Amino acid sequence: MKSVTLYTTLSRDDEEVRLLAVYEAARVREHAAAGRLLYPHDSLPRSAYLRLVNDLQMIRKDCNEKMLAVHVHHNKIVN
Repeated sequence: MKSVTLYTTLSRDDEEVRLLAVYEAARVREHAAAGRLLYPHDSLPRSAYLRLVNDLQMIRKDCNEKMLAVHVHHNKIVN
């Protein structure tokens, strides 16, 4: 059986570290919004729930854009 070695240390410059921090902050917001949807208050009106769904969609879009920025920047460094 062959052992597989994973490269866990990638060269990162200051900009990539900054982009990753921004992405992580977006992920925290995404998890918080998802938690509000998973465990809503019993008295939460439908309109408020739908607003939370819309907010989560927008946060996820923002999060995906930030991860794409990290990916693009990393590819510029590597290539």
